[in-house]
Amino acid sequence: MAETAFSGDGMANANIELSGYTGRIIDAMVLLGYAKTKTEAIRLAVYNFDQTHKLSEEEAYRHATEEILKKVESGKMRTRKFKLGELD
Repeated sequence: MAETAFSGDGMANANIELSGYTGRIIDAMVLLGYAKTKTEAIRLAVYNFDQTHKLSEEEAYRHATEEILKKVESGKMRTRKFKLGELD
């Protein structure tokens, strides 16, 4: 079971109880020296997941898009129509 508190600064705190397969993997990561602590092992696993799935890049693009749309809606940024031929 995991309980996560997310604050606006991007830091998450979690109390995680791992057992079975996932618990054995974390223990092995520490035992084999891939990580010094179980917390570090979890961080490495999350990092590896992001490297595979590029979630942080998707979040960055989403954030940038939201900022641009806010500026357009507020009138701080203007857009123009263009023809598809202009993209060549």
